[in-house]
Amino acid sequence: MPLPRLLFAHANGFTGASYKSFLAPLGARFDLHPLDRLGHDPDHPVSDNWPALRDELVMHLRSFDAPVIGVGHSMGGVLMLMAAEIVPEALRCVVMLDSPLMVGLDALALRTAKRFKMVDRVTPAGRSKGRRQHWPNRDAMGHYLRQRGLFKPFTEAALQDYIAGGTVCRDDGSIELLFDPAVEVEIFRYLPDHLHGLARRVETPLALIAGDRSDLLTPARRRRLTRHGLHVVTTPGSHMFPMEYPEEARATLLVTIDSLLENHI
Repeated sequence: MPLPRLLFAHANGFTGASYKSFLAPLGARFDLHPLDRLGHDPDHPVSDNWPALRDELVMHLRSFDAPVIGVGHSMGGVLMLMAAEIVPEALRCVVMLDSPLMVGLDALALRTAKRFKMVDRVTPAGRSKGRRQHWPNRDAMGHYLRQRGLFKPFTEAALQDYIAGGTVCRDDGSIELLFDPAVEVEIFRYLPDHLHGLARRVETPLALIAGDRSDLLTPARRRRLTRHGLHVVTTPGSHMFPMEYPEEARATLLVTIDSLLENHI
């Protein structure tokens, strides 16, 4: 019997290959399909509230001949939720990993920030501007990243996955990021503010896994999302918990997927 298919959508600024140490062991249970780089197809440009990015994901979902399990980290989870409204028949369930679902007052604040050109202050767009793109070699990149707050808690395997899966080697031996920082900034600037009520409208079984130390999905936001109809569970780590605690993250993900499928047979 063929393994159930799992389509994985990455976070902004990362590639599907960056999640190797997190995803690879799941290959014993699933036929894995990590997406490469959403947002880099000129036919699906970044715009406000990400409609073309959603359509890019929908295109991938429609390429399969049977419904898949959709899992997405951060941006990837938001897009999975948005896609579930368009092609519910293509998804068996959706699990979002610490995804920025802005609803209620968060959505209003984000919409206001966009209107008054202050969005770089309230999203990671401001920090992403001017992101370093080149290093003389992978060792130099690894040393640099170990000094950066986002990457400090990564396991060594996860850091090496990011370096190997998120860069390209040039003829002179130097390396360059595959995910264009300019695209990363635009994606953050246009973070969706129109998700209010979406979780209740979507018929696909949904769940959200949040890092218990996430600075994005704080306890208050987790409670708000629960009130909006989402099943929310926590797992050890920050927003980047798949890279920090991959074993615990996989265990939580498997339990969540099994629960969603068993309850919606």
